[in-house]
Amino acid sequence: MVSLASINRATDIVAPSVGGGSLKRKNLDHSSDVENTTSSQLKRRRVAFNPDVDVRILSDENDKSLELVGEEVRRAIEKHATGDQASYDVLKGLFREDPRSSNAPLSGLLHKYVIALTNNVHLLDHTCKGLVHAIIDCHWTARNDAFVRSYRYFLRSLLSIHSGFMSNVLQELVSMFLEAPSITARQQDDPPIERVRVQARIHECLRSILRNIPMASAFLSPILGAKFPYPDDDARTHVQYIRNILKVVDYCPELKGEIFSLVTDKLVKIDVQIQVDMEELEDDIEERLVGDAINEDADSDSDNESVSSEESLEPEEQRLKDIRQAVSKLDTIMDLLFTHYDSIFAEDRFEADELFESLLSQFAATILPTYRSRHTQFLLFHFSQTSADRTEQFAGACSHLAFDQNRPHILRVTAAAYLGSFIARGAHVSSDTVRAVFDLLCHHLEILRTTHEPGCKGPDLRRYGTYYAISQALLYTFCFRWRDLIVTHDGNPPTDYDIINQVDDFTWYNKTQQILHRNILSKLNPLKICAPTIVAQFARMAHHLRFLYVFPLIETNKRVRLARSLASGYLDGMGGRETALSNKKGEETYLLDAYFPFDPYVLPKSKRWLEQDYVSWKPVPGMPVERDEDEEDEEEEEEEEEEDDDEEEDDDTESERDEDEDIIQPDDLDDGSTETSI
Repeated sequence: MVSLASINRATDIVAPSVGGGSLKRKNLDHSSDVENTTSSQLKRRRVAFNPDVDVRILSDENDKSLELVGEEVRRAIEKHATGDQASYDVLKGLFREDPRSSNAPLSGLLHKYVIALTNNVHLLDHTCKGLVHAIIDCHWTARNDAFVRSYRYFLRSLLSIHSGFMSNVLQELVSMFLEAPSITARQQDDPPIERVRVQARIHECLRSILRNIPMASAFLSPILGAKFPYPDDDARTHVQYIRNILKVVDYCPELKGEIFSLVTDKLVKIDVQIQVDMEELEDDIEERLVGDAINEDADSDSDNESVSSEESLEPEEQRLKDIRQAVSKLDTIMDLLFTHYDSIFAEDRFEADELFESLLSQFAATILPTYRSRHTQFLLFHFSQTSADRTEQFAGACSHLAFDQNRPHILRVTAAAYLGSFIARGAHVSSDTVRAVFDLLCHHLEILRTTHEPGCKGPDLRRYGTYYAISQALLYTFCFRWRDLIVTHDGNPPTDYDIINQVDDFTWYNKTQQILHRNILSKLNPLKICAPTIVAQFARMAHHLRFLYVFPLIETNKRVRLARSLASGYLDGMGGRETALSNKKGEETYLLDAYFPFDPYVLPKSKRWLEQDYVSWKPVPGMPVERDEDEEDEEEEEEEEEEDDDEEEDDDTESERDEDEDIIQPDDLDDGSTETSI
């Protein structure tokens, strides 16, 4: 092999081959004149050398000069255009070779080819897509810094001239978010590298493209969605991908909203699927699954062991294991998002406000319309309570959605449930906000009552669904925030001592007591339609606080039957989904679902973010704790079983004593004890 350092050659010179390690002339790959020369003419021609040409025998192929490599690359591409594929295929093979292979070129030599290709990038049109794809797919992330810099520059140059390769380049880079490239995919002239540095190089390359080619972000957005892990992929894959695309937000702010929305959308789907899978499970199994989720080793590297264990599992056991892994995955992702968003809210006020606006948009567009979302909405619940302004923003957003007549009925019903649940459960929601929202709900309830009552013939969920949703939100809120509705002399909520020792009736904020009284006793009869568990709890607390006495109405409602025709139309909307998912039967089908989005958060790992945000239900001071019917029935059954067992034991003891009367008598015991050994 020789180095071709001179470009101006004599026309009668035949240069030795540059492709092999010998001086054979079988691989002539130089000027077009030489290529068109017949073999017989070559035999007769005498070989001569120009004294101005520096001829040097190369002991190693890796010693090729940059000029020689550049000439080789240019001629390979030019000959490819004429149909000669030999040199072109050799060039592709250099980039397709795994760097760990013994036949792979050193990174130093391949680096020269990258520079040469950059200098000839204008020639790499669609006819050279095979070579371009080979370069895009090559193992570059673990090589030396000089190689990586040149490779990054090549990609920028390529995409600046040939934008048709934009999707291919971005897809390859985003694919590395799913599965990080190996840190061992390097040559012997590359220094060792850490995994975190490999990941950083991917982002540096993507950042470089986005910064220098503005149109690249438009290509990147759909690719991020298409490459997102499948719902049944493991937690590690999801966390790694989400963590990477959240880093993209730092250097591609124009995609911030789309990336946050993408993560929320995928998270909601995982959340809902878990709820659907758990519907048929018994309560104790569901609690055990959630409790064990934190112990699930989602990051286990023992794939073989997991496969063999899955093969040995029964179908039901495998189903429970899949649900447990899904819960653990959701828990891990939620914890990741809480951590990431919290860092933004803690550092930059402007960026935090922008992020919160994005969360509100995601809530209205994705979370609210998704039935049975169970945990995703707690991102809003937590960050809405980071300031009084954000609390009012979220409450205002829910109010707007609940009372907007242009919105679909199902969204208004769900928004009312969100509003009531947020006000009831938010520990940092001030008393003023509770009163304002409760008063607002009462105001709209009165408007709907005066509108519907004249033509009302009885409770009807299909016709008056929004009215009942607001009614249930009020009952639910009262059960948790009744202290904030009591007016005191000093303006502070009453203490336990004040509640227990109060002789006269309490003074309630504004006209909430009168409004609820009128509506509960109206023809619309909300206590018949609202969820029985909430109605029962409200009745007990309202009675104890001398707010309202509704037990006679509840007893009367037991004799009121809802006709099937009244609610049949409603089943086409939210009611139909309730039946499918909550297994309602009989008259329960025509009742409002007891769905409150901020009921207790159960994911064990990410639960820590909500410990200071959450209001747990507490009974009214002095009010006797009432057990539910199931607990009473269970205790009665246990007492009956114990009585039966005692009677059987007594009968057995009497018969045994009768049989042994001749052997042992009580008088025979010296110590006067009545115990005997039989």
